[in-house]
Amino acid sequence: MNANMSIYQFHRPMGTHLKPPKSSKPIMTSSFEISSEYIEFLQKHPFSGKGEENPYTHLEEFGRICDLLRIEGMSDDTLKWKLFLFSLTGKARHWYKLNVGSTHGNRKELYNSFLFKYFPISKVVELQIEILSLRQLEEESLGQSWDRFIDLTLTGPNLSILEEVLVIHFLWALVWKISKPLMRTLEDPSTACPLVKLRI
Repeated sequence: MNANMSIYQFHRPMGTHLKPPKSSKPIMTSSFEISSEYIEFLQKHPFSGKGEENPYTHLEEFGRICDLLRIEGMSDDTLKWKLFLFSLTGKARHWYKLNVGSTHGNRKELYNSFLFKYFPISKVVELQIEILSLRQLEEESLGQSWDRFIDLTLTGPNLSILEEVLVIHFLWALVWKISKPLMRTLEDPSTACPLVKLRI
C-alpha cells in the first residue's frame, strides 16, 4: 500500500462475484506448491472483522509473513494475492468472497476495498480527532505520552497532517496538563502548589 495515498482514494467495491479471479500479474512458472504448514501459520492469527481488529495492522503482519516465502517465477504481488484469503476468517472471509471479483485481480484494489470496509471514513475522522485532541494523562510520563501519540499516528492511513502540526499538538497536550493546576490556583488560591511537576 502506498503510504502517500489519500484516504479519499479508498472506494467502495463493485459487483458481487463469488469466485475469485486470477491475479493480474502473470505467473512465469509451470507449477508451484505452497506448503500446508505455511498456510496454517497464516491462519494462526486471522482477521475476522469483529471488534477492535485493525485492518492496517493485519495487512502489515500479513506482509511480513509473506516476505518469508519466495516462489521462483511468481511475483511477491501475486503471492500476496493468492494467500490473502487464508489470512481471513468469519465475516471477513465472507466479505472477500463477495467482493474479490470486483478488484480485477489487482492486489492494491483488493487491499483498498478491504481497508474501506473495515476502517471507513468515519473511523479515519475519529482517529484524526483523537490525535489532534490528545492529552497527557495524570500519571503518564512524557515518554509514555509520546509513545501513545506515535502509536495513534501509525494506527490508520496517512492523514496528510504535517509533522510540524503533529509536534505542535503534542506540545499543546503537555501544556494543557501543566496549565490545569495553575487554572485551579486562579480559581481557588488555597489549592496553590509550590511547584508544578512534569513527569519525564
